[in-house]
Order: sequence, then C-alpha cells, then structure tokens
Amino acid sequence: MWNPFKKKDKKWIRFYSQHPGVADLNPWIPASKLERPWVKDSIKKYYTKDTQCPYTKVKRMWTKYHSVRQGEVKAEDAMYQHAVTCPAITGIMDHGFVLVAPADILIQTDGSGDNFEWMAQLMFDSGGQTYVKAHIPEQTEFMRELVNPQRDVLNYTVKLELPWRVMAHPDVLFIQMPIPYWNEKRFTPPTGLVDPSYSFEINLQLFWHDIAPGEHIIKAGTPLCQWMPVDRSFFYAKEKDWDIVIEEMNEDDRKNNEQMDYNRYMHFMEMSSLKDRIENQKKILKLNKNNERFN
Repeated sequence: MWNPFKKKDKKWIRFYSQHPGVADLNPWIPASKLERPWVKDSIKKYYTKDTQCPYTKVKRMWTKYHSVRQGEVKAEDAMYQHAVTCPAITGIMDHGFVLVAPADILIQTDGSGDNFEWMAQLMFDSGGQTYVKAHIPEQTEFMRELVNPQRDVLNYTVKLELPWRVMAHPDVLFIQMPIPYWNEKRFTPPTGLVDPSYSFEINLQLFWHDIAPGEHIIKAGTPLCQWMPVDRSFFYAKEKDWDIVIEEMNEDDRKNNEQMDYNRYMHFMEMSSLKDRIENQKKILKLNKNNERFN
C-alpha cells in the first residue's frame, strides 16, 4: 500500500573516523566548498559589480567592436567569457567530496629519487598504530611515470593509512581522482574506482614528485584527493545494455546545428546570462528529430 509519509529511497554516504576528533577538526569537505584562489581572483576581475554594470558592459562592447574593425583582434577572440563560469569545469570542481590530511606529516627526500623518510607525532589504528607506509617500486613499476608524465616521481610511493572508513547506498561507487584545477605540485594521488560494497578502509597512495633533497610538510587539513559519487549501473553495465550509434551527420543534425548557431549569436554575450544561454541550448537540442530514434 502506498504510504505518502514514507521517505524516498535517498542515496546515502557515510564517512566515519576511528580516531576521535578527526571528523570534527578535519572532516571531508564538500568539493563545492573548497576555496581555489584562482577562482576567487577570476571572479573578482571579471564578475564584480562594476563589470556587471549595464553602462560598463556597453562601453566594453564598443571597445571590442572597434578592436575588431581595426584588425587588432579577431571577432571570435573578442567574444569570450572567463572559464571560471564554464559548466564543464565548475561541474567537476564542485561535485563530490575532498579528503584532507588528518595530521601533519614531514616527508624528507635525499635527491636520489628512490626512497623517502617521514615523521609524524600522531598515529592511527589501522590494524596497528601507523600513518605512513610505502609501496615498493615493483608495485607501481611501468605505471607511476604515467600518473603525471611531466613531473619526476619517486620510486617508492607514499601510502597513507587513514582513520577513515566508508559506507554507502548499494548503488553508489566513487571515482577517486586528483583535485581538478588545484595547485598541488608535490604529489599526485592515483585515479581509480572505489567500491564500498567490499572496500571500506580508506588508504591513499601519493606519487611523490618533489624528489630534490629537502623536507616537505603536509599539514593537517591539506586537501589530498577528490571522491566523486556515481551510480553503479554506469560502470557495470554491459555493452548490450547501451544503444550506441556512430555515424555521419544527417539533415536533422544539420538543421539543429544551424539553430544552435542562431542561438549563439542571437543576443550580445554581455547582455545575456550563462544560465539563459544554457536553457536555450537545452531547448534547441531537444528539437533534434534524431531524439525520436531512441525514444
């Protein structure tokens, strides 16, 4: 019998710490709350109240127009908005949760590119009192150089055995990844898939790039990696479960593309909002008659 007061089957996630205080002082951070200095600086420069003033907008439009007419800049280069508002970028930056270091760690490298030493004044109980361990070179041979090919990488991999454990709704998996558009040059965490249906311990590997002789402190609260929750069905579906077509453009696509071009230039970019432009694009894409082939 239908019960109007029964709660919906809401997806849930539970991170719990074995060590008192960690969940209060250094909890997981919603990715949307992570403060990126470049985002703040970009918004301050390009999206302040002054830049949104109608008079300022019109004045800026005339400046761009004259620059194009005089050949100082191409027309397509004059029409731009800063990437800080790009939905593809903000969507991945603001989705999921960020894992931070639960306690200070001091890493020492000797310049050989081989191993490291570490020091911490706090240990966690992960089957024994520990915090930092290492993967020997053989465990990451042939792949560690591919994690960040432009950077050097230590032969031994830093492994953090953390006090965190995870539980989640049966439909939830996590993509673990480096924090996108984040200024961390010392290390890179691996990208992978976390399945809490059988893996509840949270241990994190860090491929260490700063191999020159020196000491490096990872302070408590330092962002380490990002976890993005995704639906299990997306990853364990078989090829037969997807209807995939790869083909040349047809007449309906051509017409839809022309409609999209019209939408792109219908309004002055300075006089329209990104939200309105996206809504118009959604409407136009729904008009593509090829959608009927899959409904």
